[in-house]
Amino acid sequence: MPRYCLFGDTVNTASRMESYGEPINLNYVYEILAMKIHISEETKQILDQFNSFKIVPRGEIDIKGKGLMTTYWLQSEYKK
Repeated sequence: MPRYCLFGDTVNTASRMESYGEPINLNYVYEILAMKIHISEETKQILDQFNSFKIVPRGEIDIKGKGLMTTYWLQSEYKK
């Protein structure tokens, strides 16, 4: 039995965004896959304040209960 239960609008939105995720190949020799980091417009606005991250548009996705949402890929942190 889980110790914690998370629910609500934020958790539902995150779950639906995760279902639109895309894998990225981290190692072409061994085909090690991970998921790209998929972020919302709100998260992008917060990260933009730091001028430290490369963020690229992913486009709009249709989120059940939310409608079309513009989302982004968090690609990397800029080297200092």
